[in-house]
Amino acid sequence: MKNALKVYKRDVKKVVTNWVALVIITGLMILPSLYAWFNIEASWDPYSNTNGIAVAVVNKDNGANFKDIRVDAGKDIVKQLESNDKIGWKFVDEKEAKAGVETGKYYASVLIPEDFSEKLLTIVKDKQEKPSLIYSVNEKVNAIAPKITSKGVTTVQSEVSKTFVKMVNGKVLEIVNKLGIELDESKPKLKELISMILYVDDRMPEINKGIDALEKGTVTLEEFLGNVKKDIPLLQDTILKAKGIVNTSVVFLNKAKDGLQKTAPYIKEDLILARDLTSSAESLTREGIDVISQSAPKAKEFFVRAREKYVNAVDNINSIMDLLNYLDRDNSNGTLNRIKENLASIKNNLNGKIDTLNNVIASIDKGQQPSMDLLNKLGDRSQSASSSLEGIIGRYDSEIVPAINDTINQLTSVADSTITILNNANSSLPQLTGLLDKGADGTKKANELIKVLKEKLPPIQKSIHEVAGKLRKLDADSQLNEIISLMKNDAISESNFISNPIDIKENKIFPIPNYGSGMSPFFTTLSLWVGALLLVSLLSTHVGEMEGVKLSTSDIYFGRYLTFVTIAICQALIVSIGDIFLLKTYVAHKLAFVLMSVFISIVFSMIVYSLVSIFGNVGKAIGVVLLVLQISASGGTFPIQVTPTFFQMLNPFLPFTYAIGGMRETVGGIIKNVLVKDVATLNVYFIIPLILSVQLKGKLQNMNEKLVSKLKECGLVGH
Repeated sequence: MKNALKVYKRDVKKVVTNWVALVIITGLMILPSLYAWFNIEASWDPYSNTNGIAVAVVNKDNGANFKDIRVDAGKDIVKQLESNDKIGWKFVDEKEAKAGVETGKYYASVLIPEDFSEKLLTIVKDKQEKPSLIYSVNEKVNAIAPKITSKGVTTVQSEVSKTFVKMVNGKVLEIVNKLGIELDESKPKLKELISMILYVDDRMPEINKGIDALEKGTVTLEEFLGNVKKDIPLLQDTILKAKGIVNTSVVFLNKAKDGLQKTAPYIKEDLILARDLTSSAESLTREGIDVISQSAPKAKEFFVRAREKYVNAVDNINSIMDLLNYLDRDNSNGTLNRIKENLASIKNNLNGKIDTLNNVIASIDKGQQPSMDLLNKLGDRSQSASSSLEGIIGRYDSEIVPAINDTINQLTSVADSTITILNNANSSLPQLTGLLDKGADGTKKANELIKVLKEKLPPIQKSIHEVAGKLRKLDADSQLNEIISLMKNDAISESNFISNPIDIKENKIFPIPNYGSGMSPFFTTLSLWVGALLLVSLLSTHVGEMEGVKLSTSDIYFGRYLTFVTIAICQALIVSIGDIFLLKTYVAHKLAFVLMSVFISIVFSMIVYSLVSIFGNVGKAIGVVLLVLQISASGGTFPIQVTPTFFQMLNPFLPFTYAIGGMRETVGGIIKNVLVKDVATLNVYFIIPLILSVQLKGKLQNMNEKLVSKLKECGLVGH
C-alpha cells in the first residue's frame, strides 16, 4: 500500500494546486446532493395537497318517496362533498363536466343519475335494483391522479351505504321507541287494575268462611246477610272498574300490535340488505382469489372491500336478531326460534369469513402468499351465506310474518280472556244479590239458601282467582321494566351505532411525518450511486507513471481508488447533512443516518470503480444498467410485492435493497438485527468487487487495451 499512498498523495496535490481541477472536484461532490434534494423537496407531502385535484360532480337525482319518508340521496351526497376538502370537488352541469374531463380541466367526474334515490328504495320491493354512481376519468392526464380520485369516489360510495343502513334501522327503532313510551305511560293503569283484582281475591276466603259459619250455626243468617250484602257492592264496583281498565289496556295493546306489525317490512328490508351485502362480498372475494396469483395488492383491495361488506351484513343481522328477541322474549314461538337459529348460524359463518379474510390480508401485508387452505375456505360456495339469507327471505311472508303476528296476538290474549272472566263474574253477582234478598224473607228457607250460596259462589271465586293469578304473574315479571327500558332507548343514537359500529384508532409504530422524509432513504441512496457514476465519467481510473517509482497493477488500483473514495465520502456527507439541516427531513437517528450514507457511498464507489477499472467503458455501461434495474427492483418507491415477478426475484440480489433498508432504519427507528443484516450484506458487496479486481485487473488489462484501441479507430471515441 506504500506506492498506492504515493499515488493518492499526488492526486490530492494536483487537485489542490489546480483551481480548475478543484472546481470540477467540488462540483462532483455537490452534484449528487442536488439530485437528492430536488426530488425530496418535490415529493415532500403530495397527499396532503390533493384538494388541488379537480373532480366534477353532477347531481341529476330527482329524489323519491316511500310512505312518509322522503329520500334525496343526491342532495345528501353533494352536501357531504361540500364539506370534504380532501379533493377539489367542482359542482357543475353534465355538459361542463364532460368537456372538462376530456380537455383535462378536471381529472375525473362523478354523475349521480336521475333515478339514484328511486333505485335505492327498491330494497322494499320484490325486485331490487342497485343505484350507480357514474365515474368518468381521464387517465392520460396523470398516472397517479386516477388512483386518488378513485379513492375519493369509493369513500362517497361507502358514506351512501352507511347513511342508507342508518336510515332503515332508524325507522325500525323509532317505531319500537314510540311503543316503549306508550307502554310506560299506561303502566300506572295496569298497576291499579292489579291492585283491585288482588284485593277482591283476598276477600273471597273471608266470604267463604262466613258461609261455613252460617251452615254450622255459629252466626245467625241475619248477621251473615248483613256482612255479605255489605261486600257485594264493593265486589261489583271492583269488577266494573277492572273491566274498564282492561278494556283501556286492550285498546293500548291493539295500538301496540299495529305498531309492531309495521316493523315486519323493515325486518325484511334488513334481511334483503344483508343478503345483498353478503352476495357482493362473496363476488369480491372470488375476484380477489382469481387475481391473487397475478397481483397480490389488487387482490388485497378486493378482500378489504369484501371484509367491509361482511361486517355491515353482520351488523344488520344483529339488529334483526335483537328485534326478534324483543318480540319473543320467552322463546315460545317455534318458527321465530328456527329463524333466530338460522340467523345465528349465518352470523357465525360471516364472522368466520371475516376472520379468514383478516388472515389472508395479513399474509399479503407480510409479502407472503396466502395458503391454499385459506383461499379454499373463502371460495367455498357450499358455505354461501347469501343463499341462506335468500331462503329466509323466500319464507318471510308465508312463515315469519304469521309467526310475528302470533307472538303479538299473545300479548292481547291475556287481556281478552280476562275480560271474559270478569263478564262471567259480573253476570253472576246479580243472581247472588237476589238470593241474599230472598234470604231476608224468613228463616224457613235458610237451609235451601245456604246450599244455593255454596253452589253459586265457587264459580265467582274461581273466575276472580284466575284473573288474580294472571295479574300476579304479570306483576312479578321483572322483564316488563327491562323491555320498556330497552324500547324507550334513543332511536337516533341506536341507529347511528348500528350504521357505524366501529371506530378505527390508528397506531403508527414508526411515525414519519411527511412523504418527503419517507422517500429520503431512496433518493439519498440513488444520488450516491449517481455520484459514483459521475466520478467514473469525469475522472480516469488510469494512473500515469511516477518518476522513480514502478507501479504494479494493485498500486494503480488502490492508489486511484483512495482518490475516488475520498470524493465519495464528501458526497455522502454533503447530501446526508443537507437532508437533515437544509431540507429539515425527519430522521430518528441523525448520526446513524450520516454514517450509513458514508458507508453506502464507500460500497457504491467500490462497485462502480471496480467495474470501470476492470472493464473500462463497458464497466460504465454496466453501472448504468445496474442503476436502471435497481430503481425498479429495489422497492424504493412502490412495495416490491406490487412489481412483476422478474423484479421481485431480482430484489434480494441488489445492493440498493440493503442500502435503502439500512437508511430507512435510521430514518424511522432502528431495529438492531435488521440494520446489522443490511450492513453485513453491503459488506459482501464491497468485498466481492475488491477480490475480483485484484484477481482480474492484471489478467484483463491487455485485452481491455486492445478493445479500446480498436474502438478508437472508428473515430467516435476520444483519446
